[in-house]
Amino acid sequence: VEWYEFAVYGYLAVYLEKHFFRGSSIGVWLGFGVTFLARPLGGIVLGCIGDRFGRSVAMNISIVGMLVGTCGQGLLPTYSSGNETLGHIGLVMLVVLRFVQGLSTAGEIVTIATYLTEVTAHHMLCRGIALISITVNIGFLLAKFTAYAVDMALGEEVVMAWGWRLPFIFALLPGLVSVWGRRRVPESGMFLEQQQEERASTSDESNELGIAGRQVKRQSATAQVKAVVGSHWVNMIIGAGSVASIAIVQYGVLVWGQSFVKHAGMTANERMLVDLFTRIVMIAL
Repeated sequence: VEWYEFAVYGYLAVYLEKHFFRGSSIGVWLGFGVTFLARPLGGIVLGCIGDRFGRSVAMNISIVGMLVGTCGQGLLPTYSSGNETLGHIGLVMLVVLRFVQGLSTAGEIVTIATYLTEVTAHHMLCRGIALISITVNIGFLLAKFTAYAVDMALGEEVVMAWGWRLPFIFALLPGLVSVWGRRRVPESGMFLEQQQEERASTSDESNELGIAGRQVKRQSATAQVKAVVGSHWVNMIIGAGSVASIAIVQYGVLVWGQSFVKHAGMTANERMLVDLFTRIVMIAL
């Protein structure tokens, strides 16, 4: 659901370009790129929340943030209303909501990956982590199919007038179902055990060493982070580069490319077939 919500903007960029950015293709894709500015911050903030309050809490925050950000975009006023003030408000709110989506998306990746690592059996760990990439591509495919279905059902003129809002609003029902389901996801047993150990350790340190003991513990945690970065910085760079290369294909080719070929005159049926084929290949890989 989260990846449907994240991707639907890209597949509707042609319509958003007219309503929010006055025909500027650069503007609409800068709006898309706002989410990537927010993602490092989202990973840090929701990662810390997940470590402090639990993976389940972080996952619930991320899905609510995505839901609000997505449905909100479908309800914004635009310059097409003829009111400049409303148009300005709509543009600012669009950027804000995209930023919220970026925060939530990053937190989703961090938290889900950690949760799956902790709850998946060791002999199934690779398959469990692979589910993240599979569901990402399924979400993108659903976003494309929804945009395609709305286009086929209403026609280009109606979609340009107001139908572009529907794919954003359609995220409400599955989003609410996801919120309901996540409230029932049990907390990671590994996290609960870690919390119990930390409480016991903190209690012992408070009794034996007081404030000095807690300061030593914080310094020890900082030293551990520095040690990991210092000894594995090459692997971290390789990992970041790998993710960046996949993102270039995911967003630059498969999302922006859809907008490009639409401008070039490719029909909706042809674009749908191209996206279906590429997503199947991505899922298989």
